[in-house]
Amino acid sequence: MLLREYIALLLRYWPVLVVLPLLTAGLSTLTLLGRTPVFQTTVRLMVTQAPEPDPELPLPPLDVGTTWLTTAYILDDLPAVISSALFATDVQAAMAAQGYALEVPAIQGGLRVETTHRSVLLSATAATPELAVAMAQAAVTSLREGGLVYWGRDPAGGLQVQVIDPPGAAASSQSLTGLVREVGLRVALALVAAVGIALGLAYLDDRIYHARQAERWTGAPVLAVIPKE
Repeated sequence: MLLREYIALLLRYWPVLVVLPLLTAGLSTLTLLGRTPVFQTTVRLMVTQAPEPDPELPLPPLDVGTTWLTTAYILDDLPAVISSALFATDVQAAMAAQGYALEVPAIQGGLRVETTHRSVLLSATAATPELAVAMAQAAVTSLREGGLVYWGRDPAGGLQVQVIDPPGAAASSQSLTGLVREVGLRVALALVAAVGIALGLAYLDDRIYHARQAERWTGAPVLAVIPKE
């Protein structure tokens, strides 16, 4: 089938190509604007295992190879620790000390981490900017105070947590750019679906619209065409 025949086929079902993307754009915009806004802040940390002091030495060693090795294993487990109910309970207590109240499931759903070597990017998402910042600060406090307790070690501590980028002002997740991007993506998918529907309707349509189609179906050449008018 020639390109112009595909174009003619799509133009034949132009209402589908127009109505479905427009309907998707309208419904998507209303849905996204109706969402409850959430706010997010991030804090960047450097996390390493604290060297264990040698009782025979007056000072702990400055660099121990096993310390860096075990730090890599600890950071592999950190996303699971941050999303755990145990960690969220400690964060809840730390936030309560600051005068903020938040349920454990909301804390579990609002904390996320990304690790690169020993660098940890911790993000906190909440219903208000103040809650997001308080959650990030409480998470850092809980990680410092709990340390290796979350790995089943006793007593608490054993981790060195250094804040290198403190949490900034929490920003809303509902930016205009994000809204346009998400609506545009949905409209593009709707347009692809509309093209598929148009091709399906054309496949089911057994009417003859042009001479080439008649020749293809009958196997005989067309000698003349009677105009519509």
